[in-house]
Amino acid sequence: MSIGTRDATDAFQFYRVGDATRLADGRIVVANGGSNELLVFDADGNHLGAWAGEGDGPGEFWDLSTVRPWPGDSLIAGDSQQGRASIFDLAGVHGRTMTLRGPLDPATREVAAAGQAADGAPADVEPHVVLRVLPGGAMLTRTPRGFRQGFHRWESSYALMGTDGSIRESLGNYLGIDTFSAFYQQPDGNFAVIPLRHPFGKTTVTTAWGDLAAIGDTETYEIRGYRSDGSLARIVRRDHEMKTPTQAEQDEAFRARFAGLSEEDREPRMAVAADVPLVESFPAYSRIRGDALGNLWVAEFKLPDARYEGTLWTVFDREGRALGFVATPGGLSIFEIGEDYILGSTTDEMDVEYVEMWELARSD
Repeated sequence: MSIGTRDATDAFQFYRVGDATRLADGRIVVANGGSNELLVFDADGNHLGAWAGEGDGPGEFWDLSTVRPWPGDSLIAGDSQQGRASIFDLAGVHGRTMTLRGPLDPATREVAAAGQAADGAPADVEPHVVLRVLPGGAMLTRTPRGFRQGFHRWESSYALMGTDGSIRESLGNYLGIDTFSAFYQQPDGNFAVIPLRHPFGKTTVTTAWGDLAAIGDTETYEIRGYRSDGSLARIVRRDHEMKTPTQAEQDEAFRARFAGLSEEDREPRMAVAADVPLVESFPAYSRIRGDALGNLWVAEFKLPDARYEGTLWTVFDREGRALGFVATPGGLSIFEIGEDYILGSTTDEMDVEYVEMWELARSD
C-alpha cells in the first residue's frame, strides 16, 4: 500500500515525514514534520484527519519528528526543537506534555562550566529529543546535534528517561554523523554555511530491540543493548572486513546526491564537496531496527560496487544470534517492522514523499 500524491490537496501533503506507526485497528499515524501534524489514515490508506499542529501550546510542535506507541492505548509524539514530548489517546485527544531535560553534551558542558548557561536553565541539564520508546514507556533520548566548521562528528549525550520525563540513567556520549561544514560566498557577496554529510561517514544509530535500548557506532560492527534501568544486557558483534573508499568513489557519490538539483544549488555544494577529506574506511553497517517479535535488524552498508538491489539486512534474535538475511526495496526508510508488515517512507524523482506498507512473509 502506498499513501501520497504529487498533487497537493486541502487534506494533506507529505513533507519531512519523520516517523509512522500502525495502530492495532489498522490505522496509520504519520508524523508530518512539514505541517507539524499527526496525519491519520485508515487501513486502506484513506485520509481520516489530522491531530496536533504547529505552535507553542500543549500538544503543538515546532519540529515534529517522532510518533510511537505509548502504554495505555496511547501515542507519544516528540518535538526535536522544543525538547518536549506529548501524549495523545487513540482518538487524537491531547493528554499531557512533558519537558525533557537530560545530561549535557560536551560542547554545552564547556559553555555551562564557563558560566554561560542560556535561558536560566539548570547548568547540569539541557533539552533532549525522543529517539525510541521501550515497551514499558522508558524513552531513549539524546541532546540535539549541531555542527562546526571543518570535518567533525558532533558529540551528543544519551540517556534513558521514565514515563514522567525524569532521568533514569545516563548512557554517556556518542558521536554523530561525519560532517564537513564550510563557508561559501554567494553571488550577492554574503557567506552561507554548507554542512555536507560524508557519503561514507560513520554515525551513531539506535532502536528499540524488544525491551532493550540498542545503540551502535557504525565505525565498528558492535551494537549494545541496555535495559530500561541503564544496565548492559547484551552485545552483538560480527566480523567485518574494513575497506577503504577511493577519491573517485567519493566524487561519484556526491555527484549522484546533487544530480537532481538546479545548477545554482548544485555548484556551491560541489565546491564544498571538493574539500571533503576521505575517510579511512566504509562504515561497518548503516542503521538498525527492531521488529515486533523482538529481533534486531542490521542494515549492511551498501558499497559502491555492490551487486545486489535494495538494502540487505542481517537479522538477529533476542539473544543476539544471527537468523539470516532480508532484502528490502531501495530508497525505503523503515519506521516500523511488524509481525507481517514493514512501514516506511520513500521519495520519487520529483522529491514527493510517500508512506508505504509492504507485506512481510516470515519463514518458519
